[in-house]
Amino acid sequence: MHRINHLSKSTKRRRILNEQILNKHLIEIDSIPNREKINNDNIKVVINSSVDPSTNVCESSTTNELNTAVININHDTLEDKADDCSNFSDSESDEYIPQEQPLPSKLANWAINHNVPNNTFTDLLKILKYHKCFNNFPTDARTIYHNYSNVSYNQQIDVKTVPPGIYYHFGISNGIKKYIDKYFSCDNIKLVIGVDGLPLTKSSISTFWPILGYIRQESQIVFSIGIYWGNEKPSDSNIFLKDFLDEINDLILNGISIEVFDKNNKSSIVIKKVIIDAFCCDSPAKAFLLKIKGHTGFYSCTKCTVEGTFLQRRVCFPNLNCTKRTHKDFVDQNNEQYHPFGNVSEIINIPNFDIIENFPLDYMHLVCLGVVKKMLMLWKGSGDIGRVNVNIQKMPLNVIKIISTRLLLIKKDIPCDFGRKPRSLDELARWKATEFRQFLLYTGIIVLHSIIPNEVYDHFLCLHVAMIIFLSPNYNNLSTFANSLLTDFVNNFGSLYGVHFISHNIHGLIHLYDDYKKFGCLDQVSCFKFENYMSQLKKMVRKQDKPLQQVVRRYQEHSIQIVNNTNLNDQPIFEMSHIEGPLIDGTDSPQFKVLILEKMKIKIHSDADSYVGININGALYIIKIVNICYSVHLKRAIVLGRKFETLENFFNHPLESSKLGIYKVNGFSKVISVWNICEITTKYIVSTTDQGFTVAIPIIHFEN
Repeated sequence: MHRINHLSKSTKRRRILNEQILNKHLIEIDSIPNREKINNDNIKVVINSSVDPSTNVCESSTTNELNTAVININHDTLEDKADDCSNFSDSESDEYIPQEQPLPSKLANWAINHNVPNNTFTDLLKILKYHKCFNNFPTDARTIYHNYSNVSYNQQIDVKTVPPGIYYHFGISNGIKKYIDKYFSCDNIKLVIGVDGLPLTKSSISTFWPILGYIRQESQIVFSIGIYWGNEKPSDSNIFLKDFLDEINDLILNGISIEVFDKNNKSSIVIKKVIIDAFCCDSPAKAFLLKIKGHTGFYSCTKCTVEGTFLQRRVCFPNLNCTKRTHKDFVDQNNEQYHPFGNVSEIINIPNFDIIENFPLDYMHLVCLGVVKKMLMLWKGSGDIGRVNVNIQKMPLNVIKIISTRLLLIKKDIPCDFGRKPRSLDELARWKATEFRQFLLYTGIIVLHSIIPNEVYDHFLCLHVAMIIFLSPNYNNLSTFANSLLTDFVNNFGSLYGVHFISHNIHGLIHLYDDYKKFGCLDQVSCFKFENYMSQLKKMVRKQDKPLQQVVRRYQEHSIQIVNNTNLNDQPIFEMSHIEGPLIDGTDSPQFKVLILEKMKIKIHSDADSYVGININGALYIIKIVNICYSVHLKRAIVLGRKFETLENFFNHPLESSKLGIYKVNGFSKVISVWNICEITTKYIVSTTDQGFTVAIPIIHFEN
């Protein structure tokens, strides 16, 4: 008894549920003790008018496939439900690991996922060896890695000299073959390439320069193509890129052979064309790769020929009407001030590659770390900006404190989709790019409301609305309007903050529309994915000696991981079974607390993660999900929830916020309704402000 009391609540609930399911199956009774069943005059069953109980609305929900990762509830009898409940996963992990994977291989996966050093892993194996069940296990971690991933620890890692450091080439083909979907059906494989510097520590000058990539049409898992290491960046970008350029030119001309499967799961070897869709870099890395003037120069814009002006110790770009650059002009080096180094980048020799159009402006650096950060620093009067003796929109100290307080109050409303919660402006210097993005798209319009001057708030709304349009796949019809908003934003920036603050980044906003027209949603070609991956590269270095060789060895060890390169995201995943209700007439167990859809995780036990938008015949409903359960009438999984009765615009300028799905909401329905899972379109941030109103904002970007 003492031992049972130390079990976790989730374990106790799972055991109780299993016992109840077993009782159902054996004695065929249709009841579960202690569950909450709602059926009174105030609360009734509401099945949406779009649902025909005799018809399965979600065709994708009718599959009979059952496995430990993806479950579809579609049972005709209670006994079927009892049998299938054991197949629901209670795991908190989305990772799919086949059951036939050997235990040593699973242990190796565990060690890799948690960055366990080899000596620690070896110590664990030695302990396991004492038990008779594991006496055939190896006692050295390197043996497991060698057996399951063919890592050879006796073989020297072949690195090449790239002055003033060394370089290792992993290969483009290897990354494509490992991460491409086995049902890949597109004619071309579109690659997005990222290059940037990565200081290894704050106390040394040791630096990585990785070449990274991902397949744009796929799950966009980043893989290493090559990594340079040295105490300074490569001296010549052409030498640094040589192995990459040689391989990509061959792949573009000859294609790549990959194994793909048809709908009947029959495999065949096909040759796919490879295309470099985009290079994603910040301004310094782009200048290094292209051998052009840096972002502080007078001719630094990579999209047009604008000439900067020197005002108040700053290079600024007040002129908006300038000739656009072309690939031919770049190759001919028509502007010597733009090409100060004499020679040209070998990137121009990539077949069918436009060196202007295929180098998009990265919104992570340009907008989040550039424009949004600059505006916040201007308001706060931080750093060098605050010391400039000009009439800028510096906010009073009490306003800054109110904004900071509101940011801290809104923390509880931020769902798990975000890796970071809001911080106060006191920590502005330490904000990361994701925090500036969060402020721009979500929290900014709430915390700034009715506290900063109207003209400043309206100016911020122009940037907010334009970036929502450019970062969402749903508002292509508003893209021209977004372009006009950004043009107005840049034009008005000078009158609000001073012409000398129209920097390289502020000017770059007028070119985002061109990138949107070519690539669509700007998040498809941003550095966010690469930044997240580079933090993983840092963790692979465990000591100062030979950091590049360490990363190569870790990368080889990681090949033991089984990549689930089949897209299962169209099937819902259910986690954390429970018996706590609420249930209404026509609904029954199994019940779950967590529902995972494509890029969306809903948790009924977390208020911040329980709000979703549901679209029925063009009408939007914002609801709070209170349970995830089974519908007896519809014979499938559904959600129970209460809707907001009143939805109205949160702002009307520069357009009605409802056109972007942003609402001021009020009044929860007393009725718990049944809602189809397939009609959930988005997840919402719902926050009640210190002014007494509640705002609902759709999440149009998810953490990478």
